[in-house]
Amino acid sequence: MGAAACGAVTGALAAPAGAVTIPGADGTQQQVDQQIVHYGGTQTAPNEVSYQGGSVKVVFPVGVRAMAAACPSGWYCFYESKNFGGRRLQFRDCGGTQYLTNYGFGNQTTSWQNTTKHTVYVYDNAATPPTYMWTEEPTTAALQVGETFDDRADSFYTGC
Repeated sequence: MGAAACGAVTGALAAPAGAVTIPGADGTQQQVDQQIVHYGGTQTAPNEVSYQGGSVKVVFPVGVRAMAAACPSGWYCFYESKNFGGRRLQFRDCGGTQYLTNYGFGNQTTSWQNTTKHTVYVYDNAATPPTYMWTEEPTTAALQVGETFDDRADSFYTGC
């Protein structure tokens, strides 16, 4: 099933407008600390943990409800909530298979953005046999993967 069947959006890939600021402490440092304890990595910003020399990052939203920043140009981004919200796992390397489970993101994806010129193939490896789920064409996005695929992705492949 292609990206179009998952509610894909093509063209400009900016985050939706209208983020609502949440007053008070947001617990971002605690989330960063927990990420490092469970999955390693290095804190590289107040809301970011990096892996593999910075080619993989987990980014935690700060001060907004259910909305993260747009996927940076040249990255593949997976979001835990619809409409590009919640935590974001982003990759800029290519070639081969990557496992979302290595970063605490297995079975967490609800929306995605691909701001690269490469095609990404997403899988559910927990299924027997592993199941292809969707394709992320270059410069496309899905505001929501749909009920069939929600929170099932645990790996992807891109050949660059």
